[in-house]
Amino acid sequence: MATYGFIAAGLASTANLLTDKVRITTTSPIQFVASYPNVSGTGTITTSVSNANVTGSGTAFTTPGVGFLQAGYWIGNATGATVGIISSVANATFATLTTNGAVAIAGAGYKVNPYGVPYQEANVANSQVAPGNTQLNSVYVGQGNVISFINPTGVTANVFTVTELGMPHRNSGTTGFNPAL
Repeated sequence: MATYGFIAAGLASTANLLTDKVRITTTSPIQFVASYPNVSGTGTITTSVSNANVTGSGTAFTTPGVGFLQAGYWIGNATGATVGIISSVANATFATLTTNGAVAIAGAGYKVNPYGVPYQEANVANSQVAPGNTQLNSVYVGQGNVISFINPTGVTANVFTVTELGMPHRNSGTTGFNPAL
């Protein structure tokens, strides 16, 4: 478990994290965004807005590693638009969504998020404010991803800390979750 100090000084500061959850401790308010994993899967998939099928070609849905799927996983197209949430996985090339696909994909690349939420860019529109003199425990960030911090308008820059909670994963960096570990 490591703790890092940052200064929110009007511009974004970022942290690459080794764990799924962090604690943020502030002395003055900070504005932050936790980005979620968005990992490219192996092979290509085909989906439709008229059914809940996900058909793969060259995929490995049942093999731990890149492209692995389980119930509850989010899946999207190559640009990150949501296709849906996985309901079940039949084999390495066929899975079912909880509802019909939100977008159609015809034999193209795909993205996976094991936490059931779509990838989000770190920007002010999807950020939240941590009040001054608070400790936010168990902020979910998704291992290997980035938290971006900025100071809310009119707030003096102060130091705040981010503490990684739990055991670190071997798969570090910004490539996302690796279920094979």
